[in-house]
Order: sequence, then structure tokens, then C-alpha cells
Amino acid sequence: MHLPSKESLHVEFKSERSGPIDDSTIINNVVAFANTRGGTLYLGVEDDGRVTGVSPQHRNISQLAAFVFNNTVPPTPVRPSVLNVDGHSVVAITVDESSQLTCTKSGRVIHRVLKADGEPEIITMYPYEFISRLSSIKQYDYSAQPAPGASLDDLDPRARDLLREGIARTHADDQLLSLTDADFDGAIGLTVRDIRTGAAMPTIAGIVTIGTQHALRQRAPSATATFQVMRDGKPVTDETLRLPLVTMLPRIEELLTPWNKQTEVMLGLHHANYDDIDRDAFREAMINAFCHRDYTILGPVRFQLDETGLTIANPGGFMRGVSLGNLLTTSPTPRNQQLADILKRCGYVERTGRGIDRIFARTVAAGRPLPDYSQSTPEAVVLLLRTTAVDEHFIRTVNALTDKRQSPLPIESLIVLAALRQYGALRSEDIRARTSLDQERVSVAISDLETLHAIEKQEKTYSMIGSGTSIQADETPAATGFPQWNPRRSSRQVVQNVMNYMREKSSKEGTRSNGVSVTQIADHLGVSYATASRLLKRMLADGLISHQGAARKSRYYLNK
Repeated sequence: MHLPSKESLHVEFKSERSGPIDDSTIINNVVAFANTRGGTLYLGVEDDGRVTGVSPQHRNISQLAAFVFNNTVPPTPVRPSVLNVDGHSVVAITVDESSQLTCTKSGRVIHRVLKADGEPEIITMYPYEFISRLSSIKQYDYSAQPAPGASLDDLDPRARDLLREGIARTHADDQLLSLTDADFDGAIGLTVRDIRTGAAMPTIAGIVTIGTQHALRQRAPSATATFQVMRDGKPVTDETLRLPLVTMLPRIEELLTPWNKQTEVMLGLHHANYDDIDRDAFREAMINAFCHRDYTILGPVRFQLDETGLTIANPGGFMRGVSLGNLLTTSPTPRNQQLADILKRCGYVERTGRGIDRIFARTVAAGRPLPDYSQSTPEAVVLLLRTTAVDEHFIRTVNALTDKRQSPLPIESLIVLAALRQYGALRSEDIRARTSLDQERVSVAISDLETLHAIEKQEKTYSMIGSGTSIQADETPAATGFPQWNPRRSSRQVVQNVMNYMREKSSKEGTRSNGVSVTQIADHLGVSYATASRLLKRMLADGLISHQGAARKSRYYLNK
């Protein structure tokens, strides 16, 4: 049996070399684990990881479990076991994360945190932290609670109008548009009735979504964001925002736009523009950050763009049951359910609730690396969207596979293909670790990609087929002998098509060849004038053809 090498948020060592530790120490550690993310207490191990053995007093694990159960509130079941390590006995007491606040029999509520040096410690959890803890374990929705001291005057009518415009634009819930303002506010959770008086009063979600500047400052002071652009370690843009979400979201998009450069990629004759940060992926990530942040913690949602990419960080760690290993698997549960429901009903969020899938799929489809959540901590969720050069090969491969199967690639297939492109040959379990997909979805994706002949298996690893050329869909020549334009064709084949057309036309006309016009190429390929013009200019730049004349007399000639 191998013990952990050091202490962490989930591991605690206690020495009993000089005698049994105090029973209260065991209770405190159990309670702290229950109020954090669970963990294991090892009795008989030094702080540096050396095994010295447990005291005989604590070797009766049945008695130990009963003692813990009777001295915690609510009674906490633990799983103790005796381990034999290097000839010494060690007792491991495993504690699951509690679904409610746990305290000692004397009423002390404690939890585990990491100090600045990375070492764990147990500290008191104060009443103001209870809401944050209950929210993280899905037992309390802070956003649904009445905002302290708030009145209906704290809701901005102009912001409400923007919310209505969002519904009208997206048709998310058109029935809401016929309601009066008071009924509208109550129907979507911007307000709630006071239990004692029956009067309507704004919720935290209401203030966050359409609150006035004064209300945001007084009733929801944590509802802020910062947007920063760093170049060579220095900020060139640095803005702090305190706005209701209906204006906060478009303002942040507006701030990103001038820095979000586009790259043009030719897909056959057609071209597509790809942003450094995919706009749909960014929007989902931005809304996720505001829906999942902990509004009981002072601190902004942070957006920082530098040479590496865009970092989006929000206060409050992952919800209970969510980890880096199951981001794309576990059922989505926002920390602020009321706020998320408002945004869904008003068309800001997809009703599927799978925003995280969309962030991954849209990012990799744009030829960028997989989204990176590895910097997240128990105190914050941190997402990095890297702004590397566009992977044109991957984009063309996905485009060809989409044509081949005559429908978009499933999200899991797209993500698995991206992982193989990014990391090279991987085993099935490695794919799972790299993508956060569960084994079933990985298996389905592998089967789909193998059917499409997009990947191959060598011994126990999978890899993309063709590292230098894109996968091409089936092609059928036209009856004329010259294949007409087909969106499945590669750019090289379309260029050859045009050259063959120009060569045949020239041979028929002999020395009196008049060249070809943009209109003739457009008609030949069945594309727009603008698309044909772009293709001919590209061939001209490559030295394949020459150009004479202007306007109506503009003609292109095949170079000899």
C-alpha cells in the first residue's frame, strides 16, 4: 500500500510516535474534511511522510468510527481501515464531503484551506462563510434571496427594457413580453414576495441583472468585473466595471473586439474567418463565470488578455461533484440557479445547460488548443483560452469530415480529434485525462472517427491519419470531363480545375485567345463573382496566371 507522499487539502498526517493524539484532534480533522472536499486522515505518519506507526489506542477501527459518529453534528460516518506499511500499522480514516454544514459536538464549524506556502491548515468557518459553503454543495441559492434593504426603485427600467429586447430577439420565452413590469419581474425571479408583508422586493439575481448603479454598490457590492490587456507585462487596457449584467455582458464583448484578430482560412473556393478567441465560446465562458461565481465573496470576475491568451477567472471554486476530470461529464449545476434561470428565459444562455461543451467544441473547431482549466483552485475557477496560430490543417480536416458524414461532427468526436492533433498519439485513458470526457463518450468518439477513417490505432494508441494533408471527401467528375465546383474539394484541386478550363479554352481559340473573365470562371464553377475573383487573385499571386486590362476588359491568361 502506497501512502500519499505529502499533505494536501485532502490528506492529513498525524504522528503517534510519542503516544496517541488527542481525540479532539481526530474530530476536528474529520469535521474539516467534511466541510471541504473530503479527504483522509492518516494516524501513524509524520508530517514529512515517514511512517512510524499508530498508537495501540487507535487500532480498534470499529470503536474509532463509533466515536466519530457520536461526536459530530450531524453524525458523520467515516471509513477507517488499518494499513500495513513498511512493517508499521497505519490507520486511515476516510471522510466524504458532507451535503450540509458539519460541526463538532461543541458547535465548532471548521474547514481546511491552503496557506500561502501550499501547506494545509484547519481554520474556523465564520457565519458569513456559511452561505458560500451551502451554495457550493447545492443547498442554498444566494441569488434567489431578497437583496438586503432593497426596494423596487433599485431595479433600472432601462435595463429591464434591454432584458425584454433579448427575449424578443431570441424568442426564448415570448409569453413574458405580454406581462406588466411587476408580473414580468416576479415571473422570472427578479423579485420575490416578502413572507411577512407580501410586498415585492428585488432578489440578489434581480439586482445583479438589472440593478441601478446605486443598488449594485449597496446591495450586491461583489457584482463587478475587470478587463485588462497586458503587453510585455504592462497593462495597456485596464477597466473596472460595475454594471447590471444586461449591459455588463455587451460591454465586455465590446472591450475584447479590437484585440480579437481574425485569420482567413480558405476552404476550397470558400473562405472563413476565425477569431483569436471564438466569439461563441467566449460568450459562453463569460456567462458561465457570472452564473457560477460566488457573490458572497468580494472580488471581481477577471478577464485578462496577454500574449498567451485570454484568462477568465471567477471567485468560488467548482461546485460539489465537479472536478477537472469530469467537466464534460457531470450534470451542470450553477451556483446561482435563479440567476442562470433568468438568463436562460431571456435568451442569454442555451436551455440545454451544456455551455461547457460549447466552449470546448467552438474553441477547437476554430483551430485553437483545448480550453485549459488546470489553474483552477478551491477558491476560483480559472479558464485559459490560448491564442495560438490557427491550425488550418485541423480546420480543413474537420470541414472534410463534416462533408463526408453530411452532418457536423458530434462534440465528443471533435474534442477527441483535437486532443490527438494537439498531443499526438494517445491511449484511450490518456484521451480521457486530456479531454475530461468519460470513458463511454471517448469510446463512442473513437468508433465514429475510425468509421470516418480519421484516426488509426497502432497497438494501444490512437492518432490522426495524415499529419500534413487534409482528409478529402469523395469526388465525382462532371459529365463535361471537368469537375464542377464542389464544396468538398481542396483548394489545390479547384485551382487545377480552373487551369484545365483555361487551357482547353485557349487551345480552342488558338493564338487569338481572349483569356478568361471573372464572370466566366464564376459561371464555370457555379460560385459568386466575389468568390471567383478571390480565387483568380490568389492564382495571380502564386504566379500561375497573368492579368491584363481593367474593368470590362479585365482578362486572366494562363502562364506558359
